[in-house]
Amino acid sequence: MLRLLVIADMHGEVELISKVIEKLSKERFDAVVSPGDFSDMFNVPEGFSQVDIAEIILQKLLSFKKPVFCVPGNHDPYDILELFDEYNVNIHGTIKKIGKFEIMGFGGALTPFNTKFEPTEEEIKTNLERLHRKTSGKFILVTHNPPYGTNVDRIEAGKHVGSKAIREFIEKTQPLLSISAHIHESSGTDRVGDTVIFYPGVSYEGYYGLVTIDKDIKCEIKKIM
Repeated sequence: MLRLLVIADMHGEVELISKVIEKLSKERFDAVVSPGDFSDMFNVPEGFSQVDIAEIILQKLLSFKKPVFCVPGNHDPYDILELFDEYNVNIHGTIKKIGKFEIMGFGGALTPFNTKFEPTEEEIKTNLERLHRKTSGKFILVTHNPPYGTNVDRIEAGKHVGSKAIREFIEKTQPLLSISAHIHESSGTDRVGDTVIFYPGVSYEGYYGLVTIDKDIKCEIKKIM
């Protein structure tokens, strides 16, 4: 059995995230997964960089003394990858082992707002296909952008705005689980074929996720505030 804590969309809210993390000390889990937006390009305290803020939050996640796996969000600058590599938590464009499974990821998301980390659909497609050729069995996919046409990519107006490249990749390869973030108003679960889709919601509002992988997959959305 594998139990994952999912913390998504921190957006530089260090004090609020600190309160969330403090209250999670009694939860049982084997690893932490974060699908991005550690920082926020519009929420940077004077005297700090976005990477500084991301490092503070990352250190708090590492305080659980469990493996941590991260991809950047669209608000995060590209040099956050150096931070992730320094702390050995990076799964953007790479594969790591998690229990008896493999975990791989690709961060960022195209938006109309010219944010910091916006790979094209072709970049996403090419890199996910490259990673899949290196997998040896059932794997877990972590992306910031959710797959298109699911319960987790619908904005408030009702339009689906997720990645078609990620959706097509899931349809083709059928990962065990797909964890994403990005669309704050669209937390929930879904399925694409046999793949379980999950986004627990915005962490600075007190939301987090617990995923239990056993004979089946159980996704729980929880709130502490």
